[in-house]
Amino acid sequence: MSYVADRRSLAVLALLPLLAACGAPTAAPSTNDAAARWHDLVVCGRTHGMPNLPDPQIDDRGMAHFPRNLKIPAQTRRACQAMYDRLAAAAENRAPTQAQLDGLLRFARCVRAHGVSDWPDPNANGQFPLSSRLRHVVKSAIRGPLTACERYNPDPQGRIYGTDG
Repeated sequence: MSYVADRRSLAVLALLPLLAACGAPTAAPSTNDAAARWHDLVVCGRTHGMPNLPDPQIDDRGMAHFPRNLKIPAQTRRACQAMYDRLAAAAENRAPTQAQLDGLLRFARCVRAHGVSDWPDPNANGQFPLSSRLRHVVKSAIRGPLTACERYNPDPQGRIYGTDG
């Protein structure tokens, strides 16, 4: 099971899983290809209740970053959620660069230095093998250390990718 947490605003996560059933391939071999596939998702959103939905910024892992505080109508979510899920899964499965792994390692060290002694180092996939305790408290109890260390996280939206530990 994979877990994603947004340190800055957990509400962003609730809003991003916006789009789906319009159908797109799952692989994202390049950033340009990923941008085209995310654009297809945006077209789905625009067609299903969000005519002014902006194109996202695509990071080097192929993940889209939409503006914060998007209000996503239920009809848009219903129509486009499966497409979003496939694109997000493809982006999450891309191997991180060495620079991203270095940033994640600095992030892990910082979190431990701020009192979360059992925070793990990232694995080769750029995910943190989180214990059940950390998965449970990552949303609330350790928000301070996560915020204090966000400058080291290479994800522009501050997400933390984790796996069952």
